[in-house]
Amino acid sequence: MSITRPQAPRLLLPDAPALVAGAGRATLLTPEGELLEPALGAALSQALSRLPPPLLVHAPATARRLDLPRFLDAFDLLELFAFCLPARLAAPTPRGLAVALGLAVPRDDAAAAALLPEIATVLLRALAETRHSSAGADAAAMAAQLKAAAGWPWADSVLAALGDPDARVDRNAFRPWRRLPEWEDEAPPPPAASHGITQAEARTRLATILGGAAEQRPSQADYASAAAAAFQPREVEGQPRLVLAEAGTGTGKTLGYIAPASVWAEKNGAPVWLSTYTRNLQRQLDQELARLYPDPEERRARVVVRKGRENYLCLLNLEEVQGQLSLRDAVLPLSLACRWAIATRDGDIVGGDFPGWIMELFGGAVIGQLADRRGECIRSACTHYRKCYVEHSIRRAKSARLVVANHALVMVQAALGGGEDGTPLRYVFDEGHHIFDAADGAFSAAISGFETAEMRRWLLGAEGGRSRAKGLQRRIEDLAGVIPALLGPLEEALRAARILPQQGWQSRLEAGPTHPTEDFLRAIRGQVMARAEEDDGQYGIECDLHPMNPDMAEAAAALEVALGKLEAPLKLLATRLQARLDENPEELELADKIRLETAIRGIERRALIPL
Repeated sequence: MSITRPQAPRLLLPDAPALVAGAGRATLLTPEGELLEPALGAALSQALSRLPPPLLVHAPATARRLDLPRFLDAFDLLELFAFCLPARLAAPTPRGLAVALGLAVPRDDAAAAALLPEIATVLLRALAETRHSSAGADAAAMAAQLKAAAGWPWADSVLAALGDPDARVDRNAFRPWRRLPEWEDEAPPPPAASHGITQAEARTRLATILGGAAEQRPSQADYASAAAAAFQPREVEGQPRLVLAEAGTGTGKTLGYIAPASVWAEKNGAPVWLSTYTRNLQRQLDQELARLYPDPEERRARVVVRKGRENYLCLLNLEEVQGQLSLRDAVLPLSLACRWAIATRDGDIVGGDFPGWIMELFGGAVIGQLADRRGECIRSACTHYRKCYVEHSIRRAKSARLVVANHALVMVQAALGGGEDGTPLRYVFDEGHHIFDAADGAFSAAISGFETAEMRRWLLGAEGGRSRAKGLQRRIEDLAGVIPALLGPLEEALRAARILPQQGWQSRLEAGPTHPTEDFLRAIRGQVMARAEEDDGQYGIECDLHPMNPDMAEAAAALEVALGKLEAPLKLLATRLQARLDENPEELELADKIRLETAIRGIERRALIPL
């Protein structure tokens, strides 16, 4: 897209009243400067009907608090904030926006109403600073689309700030992958050293992080010293260094273990994984690490936050919803997501720098389609593979010093053999009492309607609907073309997979016999419903397994036979793929080797291990 030279920016504020919702009251500042506090109900509705659409913060919440119908054309400052300052976080209130923008915090609702035009001014001026950049050109093209497709109230103000009031629609502006960097293949890092650290080193690093003006907490320094014992070299095979440390609230545990962990990582050239259970602590950890690495660029190089794929924006999903750009209710959330996709630190759309209140403003119908969905990632077959946020984080983690992760990801990698990164040498488990829950989820198997339906979807692919799940045949069809021995077991496995429940299985449990899996689920449901002591809405009801109802025992036996018929050809597939990999491996191209390994790993993890 060519970048035309913009005109001088112009501040164009809407001639709108400022509306603030308080506790059981409304504060309205008219364009003429008159401050009104109309009673809720008819008086407020009449006052608003005589005025232009209001300037406010969080239109849905404001309407709820004031018992008003949904605003159709309000000037919502949250929309403008997300557009002008993508990947910036702020609480969705006038006070929260003031704090985020460094403005004086309003003392009451009247002051908040008076502040709203100033917030709009600051945001538009920040946007105007980008007018000579490619991001500014994209923003103007987006605003033109928003004006044409949705009549976005802020469109004229945005175009004026960018000095491009006559900007034309350009769909390239909604393709952020054009601006994203590709990851590069790098040589594997050298093996980690095994140098230990001393208690003095841990205390010194803690003091450096805290700075000279910090409050002295001897218990925190003692904690760091004790944690240093976990970073000594292993002396006996199978006996890792382990420290179980507990300290009271206010000790400063987070920095207490960050200090020795960072020293060990620097001395040995390998990352330490810091694992938490909750997102809140993960976010707190990330903030605390800013004290260790104050420079943002250094912090980005040294610290990586790892989460499961379902937490990240999928660029292919974003591309596939481009057809909704002409829909009034979809174009604005998609525009904000595209703006964010370029500015984001790591692509975390669930708990990262994507404002959570965007889902509150627009619902989950559009944004919910953008995250990676279970089983749908097509890895190297994706056109955006080399720009993928997940792949970026995986590769950055290999050269990082500290990797912030969660227990679920760590346990899944442990259960499946280390994941993409290999097995880390040192872990710190904060919120350690939750490890057992995470381990139960990773090292256990469940036979349920959801799990079996998910396996069918992985094996057979999308059977109707909008999912792009490819199915096993499409995953390995290119391999089957050069390895004819795969065709027989592949066809047999796909036939056998039809004993797994299809979409809508819940509605069929009341019906008669269908196939072994649904018959088994129906029998389980019948026994539980018959014997459960209480029915609290069909959530969490349970009963003892024994003695089993006769129909349940029969259904279980039939399902065991059916699953065996599915397992056998899948094992044969994996064996023949492995044989091709082991046969003259030096003659295989790297891409072919990766495809073979991916196919084997997928069959094992998604089918054979659960079976």
